[in-house]
Amino acid sequence: MPKIRTLKVVFDTPLKQYEIPAFRGAIVDLVGREDTTFHNHKGENGFHYRYPKIQYKAKQGKAMIFCMEEGIEPLYQVFQNSNQEINLNGKQIALNVEDIKLNQPFLQVWDKWMYYKITDWLPLNEKNFERYITLDSEIEKLELLEKVLVGNILSMAKGLDWNIKNEVKVRITEKVAEKNITFKNVKMKGMIVFFKSNVFLPAHIGIGKGASIGHGVIHPQSSRN
Repeated sequence: MPKIRTLKVVFDTPLKQYEIPAFRGAIVDLVGREDTTFHNHKGENGFHYRYPKIQYKAKQGKAMIFCMEEGIEPLYQVFQNSNQEINLNGKQIALNVEDIKLNQPFLQVWDKWMYYKITDWLPLNEKNFERYITLDSEIEKLELLEKVLVGNILSMAKGLDWNIKNEVKVRITEKVAEKNITFKNVKMKGMIVFFKSNVFLPAHIGIGKGASIGHGVIHPQSSRN
C-alpha cells in the first residue's frame, strides 16, 4: 500500500484539448530536451516506454501539469521563478500559476467499489480494434474494454512501483461517448466511460495510451448506478 506524492499545477493559460501536445512541446523547449523527465523521447526517433511521471492536461479549458514522485522536484525547479514564458503555437505566453496542490494519496485495493469517469481514453490498439468491431453484442464489447482497463491500471501501478497482489476488479457502468481522435497521426477511438473499481485512483492521473498528453484522465465520482 504505497503512498505517492502528486502535484497539480493549473495555469491561467487557455488551452484546448488538441493543443496539449503543443503545450508539452513548449514546456520541453523551456526546460531543455536533455531532461527526459518532461518527455518520453530518446534520441531523434526513439521513445522511453515507461509510465509518464509528468502529464500535460487541460482542466476546464486551462493548461495543467500533473506530476508524481520524481517528477515533482524538476517541475518545482522550473516554476519557482514565476516569470516564465513559453512559445505556444508561435505566440509568447506568460505562464502564471492559478492553482497548485500537493497531495499524498495512498494507493490501495479495497473490498468496496469506487466510482470514476475516464475521459479521452484510448483503449483500442490495432489488434483490439479489429476484435472490437467484430463483436456482436454490447456486453462483449464492454467486457473487452474492462479487460483493457484492468491492464491500464496494472501498467500504471507497475510504473509507480506498486506491486498489486490483490485481484483488480473493474465494471463499466456507462459508455457515454465515442469520438475519432488522431494520436501520433493514427485515427483512433477516444471514449468517455463511467466505471467502478476496487482500486483507488487519484484524481487527474492518466492511464493507458497517451496518458502524458491528456488521454485517459481519471475523475473520481460519487456513487453512480
